[in-house]
Amino acid sequence: MISKLLLSSALSFSLLSAVSVDELVKSSFENNYDLRSLEKSILVAQEQINVSKNWENPMLSFKTNNIKFNKPLSNQKEYGVELSQVIPLGNRLELEENIAQKEKNIKVYELEDKKLELESKVYQYAYSIVILEKRYKLLENYLKNLDKSKELYSSLYKVEKASLNDVLNANVSYLDLKLELENLKNMIDNMYLSLEDITYRKIDSVEEKIEIKELTRNQIDENLSTHPKIKALEENSLKYQNMAHLEDSKRLSSVTLSVEYMQNSEQDYANVTIGIPLPIYKTESTNSLKAKLSANENSDKLDNVTHSISIQIDTYLNNLNRSAKNYNLIQKELIPLKKKIQKNMENYNSFDSAKPYENLTALNELITYETKALDELQKYYDSYSQLQYLTNKGIK
Repeated sequence: MISKLLLSSALSFSLLSAVSVDELVKSSFENNYDLRSLEKSILVAQEQINVSKNWENPMLSFKTNNIKFNKPLSNQKEYGVELSQVIPLGNRLELEENIAQKEKNIKVYELEDKKLELESKVYQYAYSIVILEKRYKLLENYLKNLDKSKELYSSLYKVEKASLNDVLNANVSYLDLKLELENLKNMIDNMYLSLEDITYRKIDSVEEKIEIKELTRNQIDENLSTHPKIKALEENSLKYQNMAHLEDSKRLSSVTLSVEYMQNSEQDYANVTIGIPLPIYKTESTNSLKAKLSANENSDKLDNVTHSISIQIDTYLNNLNRSAKNYNLIQKELIPLKKKIQKNMENYNSFDSAKPYENLTALNELITYETKALDELQKYYDSYSQLQYLTNKGIK
């Protein structure tokens, strides 16, 4: 019994242990309902390709003239059967197969695009959790410092080295930071739920290294033709072109061959009929024109989406590099200066010469710059996640 409990605890711990982004991406791919649905639609599309190669089913008819209304035309009774088969001409079946193949390809690209989008979201949520937890630990440490400052100001107030307002301001800063911690904890919990929603996995913590660096345009794969969204639009345009050709071919795309066997009391005989479609109403021309217009419209959409993605890549790349510069400036230059000022304040404050308000102000400013650095880190990874999607993971 004890061993079972230990095993159960170990399993629970392993399920709730820290996981990497790659593990979360894998879990989302394995469990996402939309991906499963698209995978099934690809299987259906493959069956449609197989069916498109086949002729239409033949028609079997049974005949008799042994039906009397007013006066029979003759007393001769006839019975028979007729077999009809539509025979495709030209490249109609090839065009139908190409259209079916294009529809399958579109589904495949839609699946790739959905995976890419899902992976980008996992990256965004996971790194947001890591950064928010860093912020929480940072503020927890500052809360301890504020608590010490609050005690110091109370002591200074007793010996008339600090005013009542100084003491009250210290308490306000302490409570304000405590409130921010509560809100931050709620944000982290909700972010874990968002990550659980797309990975279908209960997550206790995320394990991922934080690395920040500027990127150049040369480090971005500019070959947008590889993006699944672009590929899907290209296939859709080709599909409409094939549909236009198919409609054009329907003017004389098939003939119907019918073989009839009849029998009466005197003899057996057969009839052969060949049916040819007559393009009188020109519905094929109308459908062909619609397909061509759809192909042109899709080509315009393809150009627009390609242009839009290229602009978005440049925009997010600019945002990413700006955040990297700002982060490095705050982390390597501003924060060390503020820490030095804060240290000087702490050394200067004594019962003989105390300036508690300045000390509290400097501490609050230090907290502000530390959180600003994490804000830039958050913006950096938001842009990074978007670039992962837009470049089809083309960041070198």
